[in-house]
Parts: sequence; structure tokens; C-alpha cells
Amino acid sequence: WLKFGTQGDTCPSIVGGGRVLGAARLAAEEPAMAATIKPKPQRTYSDPDLPELLPLPVRPASSYEPRPKPKEHPQFSHEAVEGMAKELGLDIEANSDFRWIIRDCLLALRDENFTVKVRGDDVEYEYKYTDYEDEGASKAGAGKSRSCRPIVEAHRRLAENLMGVKEKLKLQRLDPQYRVKHLVYLAIMGEKDARGVTNETLIEEVMELLDVNPLDEPYLVPRIKVSIEDAYFRMKEVGPQNITIDSCIDVESLTINLELDRVGFMKKISPSGLLYCVENQTQLADVISTGSHDVFCYSSAVEVHSTGRRQDMPLVFFEQVVCAECEVKSADVRCQDCVENFCRECFKAAHARGKRQKHCVSLPYRTFCAEYPEHEASYICFETGEVLSTKAVARMRKSAARQNFTLFGLRKAAYSKKLFANNLDRLMNILQNHVERQYPLSPWFIFYDKAMAPYWYNFQTRAKVKADPNDLVNPPSSMAEEDAEQADAEDPDEGFLSNAAGAGDIRETHAARFASQGAVFDVPPPVHVKFALSQKI
Repeated sequence: WLKFGTQGDTCPSIVGGGRVLGAARLAAEEPAMAATIKPKPQRTYSDPDLPELLPLPVRPASSYEPRPKPKEHPQFSHEAVEGMAKELGLDIEANSDFRWIIRDCLLALRDENFTVKVRGDDVEYEYKYTDYEDEGASKAGAGKSRSCRPIVEAHRRLAENLMGVKEKLKLQRLDPQYRVKHLVYLAIMGEKDARGVTNETLIEEVMELLDVNPLDEPYLVPRIKVSIEDAYFRMKEVGPQNITIDSCIDVESLTINLELDRVGFMKKISPSGLLYCVENQTQLADVISTGSHDVFCYSSAVEVHSTGRRQDMPLVFFEQVVCAECEVKSADVRCQDCVENFCRECFKAAHARGKRQKHCVSLPYRTFCAEYPEHEASYICFETGEVLSTKAVARMRKSAARQNFTLFGLRKAAYSKKLFANNLDRLMNILQNHVERQYPLSPWFIFYDKAMAPYWYNFQTRAKVKADPNDLVNPPSSMAEEDAEQADAEDPDEGFLSNAAGAGDIRETHAARFASQGAVFDVPPPVHVKFALSQKI
């Protein structure tokens, strides 16, 4: 009946027997499974399942770890060092900085299995092994002394080059300009903030090398400070890897600008705006000496600087324009129709009526930008009162607040009859204010300490005053306003710096008196002598 049973029929005895056997087998295996399978611990929401961590290595019983043994460096005998120094042409006592060349040469010879032997005054090199063991040494040459090695010749050339560089550097350090470059290079390299580039110590060292006395010429300090900061920004622009000591700052350009600033200040304090030669005292000055800081005409400059130490003193040329009408004052404008230069008063008198009222004028001399002093000014802004170059104007146009400012061209006046026709007085006032701001006499300058906290420093009294972060324009004042008139009578410098109404005259300050020693301001009028022919008796 098992074979022919219908589909779906089951045998109760067999089925039941299978269940009994399965249950008995599970009952027998449960103890073994329970011994091998560990129950999984119950996790909570605050203790989620974490991956199993790797077992930590067995730590030593003590956390003390012995220090590594010092590395033993190969040592060479004193005779070998002296012999190699003689072979390389080095004096150990005079050139102690080049000991590493001697040691490097000895190490290179040792790596090639050669030892240095000194026999009398000769230095010989012996191969270490006597058998043919090294594949680079021949069997015939093993153990034999050799009088010369290529590695020694290479070190000898290296020592000669370094000695030449050292002598050249020693001579360069005698040059004040190179020392200025070295100081600026150390100041800008590695600095991350422009405020920490300059400090009072650096400025005083540079001024001493460039022959600038802050007591007599305080108006030159801003030029030096700005030049060092410009060197830092140039380093950031081109990258520190492209900056060397010789290329970090242009000291020659800085020297020329300092001399031109001296000339500009002397023109400012001159009653006529003209400078005359200190030698003949009658001709207009054409050059200024970078050594004596005196102005000379061409003939006197050639005569004075033809012999002695003054032969090495460079001369800086500058231009002066004399009024064609009065011939005693400096010209302020140039009439393009008259093709003449006039001072302000003579131009008004000559162009007060008639067709001359419509004549076109321009500036008779070059004017430099207020924002970029190295560029020549091409425009003047009436709203801000600044003379600007093309580069400064392009930068100004990017600002939405200054796009509608009125600009007038300084060099294109000949092409416009209406350019300065009604604005001559305003133009002259702007240029005069530009000159006034260009040569400040205040000894106070702003610097920053290591914490980038601002402070004021006085180069004349060497006093430091903590600055207000919200007011970095107005320097500290040691004098009350009611004492300005009294200070003007006692000390002209304090009276001029007090900014009180009618206080102080720049021509009476110490800086003006010191600058007046390098030029002649007042020249007596020419004397006409009438020569009479001798009469025959």
C-alpha cells in the first residue's frame, strides 16, 4: 500500500517516528551547541552595536623607554684635517666656516675606501684593501698610494669659489646700499602681515645708511617707510622664491626720490619758488648732489665734482621753470597759445582782457600721482583734490562712489579751450594743497608691535605712545590749543605743528633752516653797468 497509495496520503507511523527521532537528536546536541555558542548581549538604544576593536599589543610592565644611542660620527686625525686643508688651499683659523668642506672631502674619500696619509709636506691617498675585493678597484692598483683624486680637485674648486664669494660679500657689506637691501630682505621675508614689516629700529638703521637725519629732515621718513612696505607687497606679488637681496628693493630709485623730495621741500620754503646755485649764487640750480645735498648749476657741478671724493657722488637732475613776465618767480602755468610760462599773478594780469581770456593753459612741469608716486599724473580730481595717474583713475572707476567724480586732464590741455578757463584758481589751490601734504614735518609715525597693537613713535624724542585703534590719523599732541600762540613764539616747530589758526611759519622751522643751507633763495637784481668810450683829447 505504500507503493500504490494515492498522492497526499501519509503513513502516520513513519511520520510520527521521524518526528520522535528529530526531537531526540536535537535534545542530544543542545548541550554541545550551548557550550560553543555564546549568547549575544542585549544592546540598548544608548549602546548600539559597535565593531569589534583590534586587540592591543601587550604593553611592557614599565612605560620607560631607553633613549636611542647617539650616532657615532666618523672622526679624523688632526694631521689628516690639516693636510687636507693645505691640499684644498684653506686656512682653518681664518676660514673656520669652511671646515665642512674639509670634512666632506674626507668623508667622500672614505666612502671610496681611501684613507689620507700625511708624509712630511705631502698628502697621499691609499686604498683600504690590498686584495682584489672591490669591483671598482683593479688588482694592480690595490694597496698603492695615489697623489691625486678627482673628488679632491672638485672640493678644491668649491673652496676657491666660496672664498671668492666671501671676499665679494665682504666688499659688498661696505656699501651702504647693499646693507639697506640686506636689512629690507630680512624684514620682508617670512612676514605674513604688512603691519609688522616696518618698525622704528629698521627705519632708523636705513636712515643712518642713507644719510637722513630725522631731527633735520622729518619729511623724508614717510618716503623710506612706504618704500619698505612696497617691497613687501612686491614680494607677495612675485613670490618669495623670486626675491633676492639685490632685487628686494631698488635703493638707487629710493635715493633719487629722497633727493627730489629735498628739492621739492626747498622750493616750498623758497619765497620765489626758485633755487640758485650755492657756488656762484646767481645762476639757477640744475642738479643736486647725493653726497652734500647741495644744489649746483651745470658749470659749478662739473668744477666741484671733478676731483676728490666728490667724483663718486651721483648727481640728480631736476627742472625749474621761470616766469617769462617777471623773471623772478617760479612759473605755475604754461599758456599754450602764447607759448610762454607764467606765474599765477602774471598770468592773471596778462590774460585779464581781450582774446587772451580764452587762451588755453597747462602745467609747465611734470606732476606725479598721489597714489602711485612712480607714475606721472595725467588727471586731477576736483572732488578729492588729488592728482592721479592713468592707473589710479582706472582703479578709482571701479568704485561705485567715485565713478561720477569730475576729472580734468593735465597733459591734454592744448586740445581743449575750456579745460582750465574757469578753474585756474581752484587748480592752483589743489596743487598747493598737494605740495603741503607731500612734505609733513610731524615726527610722529604709526607702527605695530608683535600683537598688532598700534602705537605712535616720535623719531626726535624716541617716545612711544599707545595709539587709539579708531583714530590712526591724528598723532598725539603734547600741547594744548590755548598754548599754541605761546609755543609759536618760543618754538616755531611746535607752533607750526599745532594746526592752530595762524600759528607757525614753515620758513621758521628747524627743518626749513637746515634745508636752506643747501641752496640760495634770494638773488639780488642784476646791476647794469654802462661803459663809456674814452674820449680823445
